[in-house]
Amino acid sequence: MLVFNIVGVEAQINCKIKVDDWVSFPVCYGEEINMSVDANPNCTYQWSKNGIDISGETNFHLTAEITENGVKYGVKVFNVQTQEECEDEITIDMLETFEIEFEQTQLTCSNNNAENGQNARVIATASGDKYTSFTYEWWSNNENIWTNPNNPQEAIGLKAWKEYHVDVTGVTAEGDTCVRTASFTPRAYPNPVLEIISDPKDTAYIQNPYVTFSFEGDVDSIEYNSWSWAFFDNPDKPSEITSTSILEEPTNVYAQTSKSGSPFRVELNVKSAAYGCDTTFSTNMIVLPVKLKIPNVFTPNGDGINDFFIIDNDPTAGSNNENENETTRGFEYDSYNPLRDYYIRTQLTVFNRWGRIVYKSSDYQNDWDGGKLPDGTYFYVLECVGEHENHRYQGSVTIFGSGR
Repeated sequence: MLVFNIVGVEAQINCKIKVDDWVSFPVCYGEEINMSVDANPNCTYQWSKNGIDISGETNFHLTAEITENGVKYGVKVFNVQTQEECEDEITIDMLETFEIEFEQTQLTCSNNNAENGQNARVIATASGDKYTSFTYEWWSNNENIWTNPNNPQEAIGLKAWKEYHVDVTGVTAEGDTCVRTASFTPRAYPNPVLEIISDPKDTAYIQNPYVTFSFEGDVDSIEYNSWSWAFFDNPDKPSEITSTSILEEPTNVYAQTSKSGSPFRVELNVKSAAYGCDTTFSTNMIVLPVKLKIPNVFTPNGDGINDFFIIDNDPTAGSNNENENETTRGFEYDSYNPLRDYYIRTQLTVFNRWGRIVYKSSDYQNDWDGGKLPDGTYFYVLECVGEHENHRYQGSVTIFGSGR
């Protein structure tokens, strides 16, 4: 019997709740503490919070995050072998918490590359009645955070739409300290929506290579006060800037035609000095050679088809097909460009068979219907002044079916 009594004494259960040695009371808001009782394979455990069993917490230990003062955690231990039962309870004292608020003092741009969109400024402010001072430490994953040298509460040079964190340490009058972490995601101005406009629209010709650019659109999202243009005009080095401009409506003069149909890029960079933001827009311009197609007949009979002497650019200019015959190709004149798109200046002169001038225009608008001339063959000379070359076209044209 004595042996059994000794065993029974040693088997007595212990319900005393123990807390990790490094935990000091009162604890801070959000602090996790580990509570435990002696482990015994013959015992069952049930933990409770404020007298209510915690579902699933049936181990000899419990980890709890403390978010309120005076919360009571308890445990009931039951030895299934000896039918012994005991319980214990502990009250957790928590320091009054403090709040952290954010104020974004400067917005930034929407894009977040290395040179743009890193200008947000955010101030973190902690407050709590029991705290006499606060210190602030900003951080972010894989990024160094700069703070205002005159105000460590303010983080500067932040990107838009990225989460940043601040660890705030509060000190009470009794010397107790607590650390809270809060997160903030800076907002940004939406990028302005601009449209680049060019004259001519998307295609220029090498003998009249003057293209004027401008822009318009919704820029209310962010105030801009400067802009710059970059032109990429080298067909052999398409990513190389060949010229720039700070004019609002610059005129770019192209010196070469596009290569293999690849257009030249044009970039517009709009900036806001107040916020250090900038946004880049781009468009393309094709520059083609000039080879005019001049018809050898037109029929001014009022049927709306081929009623005028229309001179246009040959879209097959630069084609390798030497067998194409300009006089036999079918020409459609539903749309065409004026000659001033192809050359800086032109002069058309038409003669009759005796050399007498019957029509002349220094800026031909493709609007000659033969006037009152009778059907017959006439001769023309078209003088074209280009930026890089001057061209002279001459030949004959027949007026047919006019009824005159």
